[in-house]
Amino acid sequence: MRRLVSCALILSLALAFFISDTNHPSASAQAAISARVLVWEATPNDDGQLEVLTSDGNIEVVVDFPAGQFANVAKWCGHDYWTSNGQAVAVYTGAAQGDITIYPVAGGTPIALGKANRMACSGPMSFQFSPNGQRAGFIDYLPESIDQEFPYGNLIIVDATTGASLATFDWTTAFALYDNAALMLRFYPDGEGNATEADLVWWDGSAQQILATLEPVFPVDQPDVECGLKSGAVARVGDNVFVLVGQRCETGAASWRLLQVPMGGGAATEIASGQPAGGFFTESFTTQLIPTKDNSGFLITIPSGLGRNTVTLAWVTPEGAMTSLLEGQHVIADRFGERLSEGRHLLLSPDGNSLAFVTSTGDNIQTLWMLDMSTVGGVPLSIQEEGVNERIFQYVWASNNRLYYAAGAIESNSLNVVAPGEAPQRLARGRFYRLAVNFAGDKIAATEWVANPERVGDDLSRLVVLDTAGKSATIKDGDQSHNEFTPLAIQ
Repeated sequence: MRRLVSCALILSLALAFFISDTNHPSASAQAAISARVLVWEATPNDDGQLEVLTSDGNIEVVVDFPAGQFANVAKWCGHDYWTSNGQAVAVYTGAAQGDITIYPVAGGTPIALGKANRMACSGPMSFQFSPNGQRAGFIDYLPESIDQEFPYGNLIIVDATTGASLATFDWTTAFALYDNAALMLRFYPDGEGNATEADLVWWDGSAQQILATLEPVFPVDQPDVECGLKSGAVARVGDNVFVLVGQRCETGAASWRLLQVPMGGGAATEIASGQPAGGFFTESFTTQLIPTKDNSGFLITIPSGLGRNTVTLAWVTPEGAMTSLLEGQHVIADRFGERLSEGRHLLLSPDGNSLAFVTSTGDNIQTLWMLDMSTVGGVPLSIQEEGVNERIFQYVWASNNRLYYAAGAIESNSLNVVAPGEAPQRLARGRFYRLAVNFAGDKIAATEWVANPERVGDDLSRLVVLDTAGKSATIKDGDQSHNEFTPLAIQ
């Protein structure tokens, strides 16, 4: 059974859910929405095309995939895929190798950022815009790294306004991009493939400096045991750099450490450490380090052991005080290769003050949460919990820091919106499962299942647009070829 929870805000839910209680508004309401939707349309037998569909029926083909191929995708590049002016989005198109391109939603000349492995667009650790939006960085993972002891590739930094290449760094496993600089963690293997050294590197836009060299921690009573670093995450806070690293030894023992290094370089100081319940897998983003908005501490992720891409959360202060969150719950983190339309990953709001994420129990009961990231020590707020055969389908932030999400069962669910500190509001009932929101946060493009008039149980899909006033319109109906729609942007 679906349960909406908003702690002290429960009493306001009845008022908040009045916005829409029907699937189909009037024809006059449908005619009132004007929209351009960047969408990937494909069928089970063809990869289709990336296109712009408009509310007046026009189709503008952007990328036409070769006919008869079944490996190409079009998906958002990373989580922060909108450009700073809200006019364009970064999109990956291709198969195992493809193109990263910035596409203006209103039309215009795209900006090619470069070719990369598909994993380059899997999450915040692999693709980032600089805070001012003038630069972009991504890790072009080497294809063989997914089968190695740790993921690595070439960090490529480009001018996001022209696509011009600015710098490339090999052996990179994690990075953080700033307006005129970058911080990166570079793993180096020994003869057996174990990462026995890692350089923490600062690039100031022209020259690079090794701030510290890290090594695994070997068991004191087993000096001959092989150990290697498996994953990492980095962040700069003031005059210090922080790095979270995970490692594993051949005995099977795994551990993690949070380290602090001065910006001028020097010895790494251990702030906190522990043993995770799960392992560090090369195809998953199980090691994440997220500073609070006021830089009073960090939210860290640690493998939880339920799945290869599930984690537990903990607050850690620079002094080493640690507080675990949601014990017994398993947070679903990013995983290489998954389409970002699958919406189950840690998402930081545009202003950096809130984090949205989904947990799952061993019985696959999913809950959508929101966590205050303005300062260390907050407690996650349950937004919506789903029961048996229900799920959180997808959730996306808009630039106004409102979270849009679809939740419920396949047969019947709701499109909702929630702002931090407020009660959720239902925008529409339907059978939604993929979402894109415009930069301003007042239009939504959604894919919806509909009944097949020719075959019971063989559902078709359609692309609809909605606004926050409850109006909606169908942009395109699916047909018997089972064409599917993945909306990537709307204007």
